[in-house]
Amino acid sequence: MKRLVASFLLLLAFTLVAQESQTEFSPQVTELVRSYRFTSVPMLPEIEPEVWAQIDCAVSSAPGRMRLLKNVVVDKPHTRLYIINAFGDTLSRYRVCASAKRGQKQGKDDWRTPEGRFKIYGVYNSTDWTYKDTKDKCYGPFFIALLTPPFYGIGIHGTNAPGSVPGRRSHGCMRMHNEDIVRVRRMVDKDSRVTVLPDPVSPSVSTE
Repeated sequence: MKRLVASFLLLLAFTLVAQESQTEFSPQVTELVRSYRFTSVPMLPEIEPEVWAQIDCAVSSAPGRMRLLKNVVVDKPHTRLYIINAFGDTLSRYRVCASAKRGQKQGKDDWRTPEGRFKIYGVYNSTDWTYKDTKDKCYGPFFIALLTPPFYGIGIHGTNAPGSVPGRRSHGCMRMHNEDIVRVRRMVDKDSRVTVLPDPVSPSVSTE
């Protein structure tokens, strides 16, 4: 009996496939399929080409390979940085040193980090970069620069003061241990977005 039922189901499946193969698409669908050639070429942001010289892969994905987008989330209140994939899974987490003052950035040199969602406009070798006030080499091996208009110079970078991580001592950037910024630098590209979560600041409490 089981063999008879199985044979009947198999015959029914073949019949349905044969009928489906004779079905024609509507003219609109047929035209859409015929007009489809290939996906659009990945485009770089309208910035200087050499900006992406430090990124392993400046295009969206390598030919013939599928890349899963990785985004960055900075939790200022808890001084943590997370790498999250397109499905919302946390791939890795790191300690950071965030801005000394809490709240949304209001002006230049106010020791606060901009809050929101930002693009990455470059990844630079910052080994020899020096801070404007002390002239110390304090940015570690890499600087991931964020597009945070109207403010500039904000990014995620290494540090010459590993003891400050984790903490709230930076001028506005996010500091990481040097070995961690090397790992993060390898996971981001032009399509990655960086979300900086806001500090819970009470209106009645001064942020100075």
